[in-house]
Amino acid sequence: MTESIREDAAAGGAPTWLAEAIAQANIPTLACVLVQLTGDTGWIEGRFIPARTRGLDDNDDGGLPTAVQNEIRAAARDAFTDWFAGRAPALPVPDDALLVRMMSVSLGEAIPAGYAAMIRHELQLPGEEPAIEAANGIAPPPGFRALIIGAGISGLSAAIQFAAAGIPFTIVERRGDLGGVWFENRYPGAACDVPSHLYSFSYAPFAWSRYFAGSREIHAYLHDVADRFDLRRHIRFGLEVTEARWDAEAAAWHVDIADADGHEETLTASMILSGVGAFNKPRLPDVPGLDRFEGPSVHTARYPDAGLDLAGKHVVLVGNGASAMQVGPAIVDTVASLTIVNRTPQWVAPFPKFGQPIPDALQRLMQAMPLYRLWYRLRLSWAFNDKQYEALRQDPDWDGQGRSINAINDSHRRGLTRYIETELSKRPDLIPAMIPPYPPFGKRMLLDNGWYRMLARPNVTYVQGAVTAVKQHGVVTSDGAEHPADAIIWATGFDVVNLLAPMRVVGVGGRTIHGDWDGDDARAYLGTVVPGYPNFFCLYGPNTQYGHGGSLISVLERQMHYVMSLLRQMFAGGIATVDVRPEVYEAYNARVDATHAGLVWTYPGVDGYVRNSKGRIVVNNPFRILDMWRMTETADLTDYRLTYAHDRVPA
Repeated sequence: MTESIREDAAAGGAPTWLAEAIAQANIPTLACVLVQLTGDTGWIEGRFIPARTRGLDDNDDGGLPTAVQNEIRAAARDAFTDWFAGRAPALPVPDDALLVRMMSVSLGEAIPAGYAAMIRHELQLPGEEPAIEAANGIAPPPGFRALIIGAGISGLSAAIQFAAAGIPFTIVERRGDLGGVWFENRYPGAACDVPSHLYSFSYAPFAWSRYFAGSREIHAYLHDVADRFDLRRHIRFGLEVTEARWDAEAAAWHVDIADADGHEETLTASMILSGVGAFNKPRLPDVPGLDRFEGPSVHTARYPDAGLDLAGKHVVLVGNGASAMQVGPAIVDTVASLTIVNRTPQWVAPFPKFGQPIPDALQRLMQAMPLYRLWYRLRLSWAFNDKQYEALRQDPDWDGQGRSINAINDSHRRGLTRYIETELSKRPDLIPAMIPPYPPFGKRMLLDNGWYRMLARPNVTYVQGAVTAVKQHGVVTSDGAEHPADAIIWATGFDVVNLLAPMRVVGVGGRTIHGDWDGDDARAYLGTVVPGYPNFFCLYGPNTQYGHGGSLISVLERQMHYVMSLLRQMFAGGIATVDVRPEVYEAYNARVDATHAGLVWTYPGVDGYVRNSKGRIVVNNPFRILDMWRMTETADLTDYRLTYAHDRVPA
C-alpha cells in the first residue's frame, strides 16, 4: 500500500485522504514523527510540549491549544506529503538520548534512559534486528524437526519464526480451527482489554477497525496472519497430544496424539514447543443441582456458536472478572432481568476509547505510514506496561490499612474510588459493595465498558456472594435468596495453574513434569525451559503474565527471540540437545519468589487465580517488562547441559 501511495504522490501530490487522517491523528505521535521526518527537535520543545498523558487515555490533542494543534497538523501534512513523494526522513536513526527524550515528551513524563534499546527495537529503526528472526544462514541439521502443540497465538508465533529460519515443523491443534482462546471465546461482548495495535505481532500490522478489538476481529486477524505467512499447510487439526516422551538414545521426543474418534498416532520430533497456553481449561464451580437445571447453562468459553436466545429471559451471570464485565453490558438491553452474582468486586479503570471505531482515514494512515503506526504503538506500550510498575511495590513503611501498599498505589485507589462514586451517583446504595477491600492491581485491572452504568439499570440485580445451589428454574445464593433463571452464564474463569494438563510429559529417566511441579506448582527458567526435559520449550509458561499490563503477544515475541537465539547457537555448534541446568533454574525461580514477596500479589488479603494451592504466585511475572526484555536478549549456553550431534557426549 505504501509504495502505491508514494507513486501516486510523486505523480500528483498528497493522497486525498491524508488531510482527514491528519485531522484525526494523535498530536504527540505526530510530533515525534515530525522530528524524524524534518530533523527539527523544536516540535517537542516549548509551546509544543504536550500535557502529561493521564491513565489509559491516548491524549489525542496533547492538551494543547487549538492553534498549536493546528500548527502541528499543518506541518505534519506537509512533511507526510514530502515523505510519500519520496523524501527520506532527515533523522532515520535518532540517537538513544533523543529517542528517550521524544518518548518522554510525548507522554509528559520522564522515561528512564535504560529504555533506549527497547524503544529502538520497537520502532524497528534501520540497522535493528528484524522482529522475525532468521538463522543467519545457518540451516538446521539434517533430520531436525520441530513439533508445535497448539495453533493459537503462541503456536503461530513459533511457526512464523521457524518458517523464516527454515526449520521444518508441524503444528497439532486439538480444535477444528486455529486461534486458541480467540476461537473458543465468542460470548456476547467478548473483546481484548489491550489496545489492538499492541495486541498484534510487531511484524504483522493489521487494519484494525476498533481501538480495542472484539474476539471475532482478533480471530480474523490470526487467520490473516496464518495466510500471510503460509502456515495452514503445517497445521493438523482435530488432534490432541496425550503424552510426550523423551528418548535419550535417539535424542528425540515421541509424541502420542489422538483424534476425536480415538484413533492414535505417534510423531517423532527433535524438539517440542508447547503453545497450549493457560486460558484453555474452563473452571466451573461444583454446585449442587447443576444437572437439574432445565435451561441452558454455559461457561463463557463454551458459548454456543449460534449464540443463545436471551430475549425476554431471566438470566443469571456468575463471576466478576473480565468475561463477566463484558457479557453483562452486552446482554442487558435484551434480557428481561439480569442477576449478577460475584464474591469480590474488582478494581475497574475508565478507558475512553472503549467501543470506538478507528476512522477509515486513520486506518489508512496506520497502514501507509509505518513511522506513525510504530510511534503510536510505542506510546501505548508505556501506558499499558511499566508505567504502573511502581504501584505494585509494597512499601514496608506505608500504613495502608490493607487497602493500599504505597503512596502511588493509594493515589490510584483514591482516583478509582472517585470514578466508582461518579458512575454510581444515581445508585449510591451500590457503592460500598463496588469498592474492593484490597489494593489496586491486587487483581488484574479491568477496563470499564459500561459496567457501573449497567449495574444501575432497573432490570439488574447485584448479589455479592456465591451460587450455593441450582434448581430447575433458578439459583440459590449464599444469602439464602432464590433467583429465577431461564439461563445461567458462568464467567468463572479458568484453571490456569495446572499448566500443560492434561497432557503427560515424560522427561529424562522417566520423570514427569507434573510430578516435578507437584501438580500445580509450575516453574520454568524464563517461563520457557525446565531441567530434565531437553529440547522442550513452553510459550506463555509459568510466571510470564504481566500483572501490571502489557500484551501477551509482546511476551511471546521475546520468548521466541530467546528460543531462536538458543537454536541459532545449537545449529552453529553442532549441539543436539539443550537441558537447562538445575542450579540456573532454581536460582531464577528463587529470584521470582523473592521479588514477588515485595509486590502486591503477596500482600495480606490479596488472592486470586494467579496463586496455586500452595500459595505461590505461578502466573504473574514479578519483573519489569524491561528486565525480561534484557534477560531474553541472548541465550547463554553455559546455562545449559549440552550434548553434541557427532558424539552425543555431554559437555
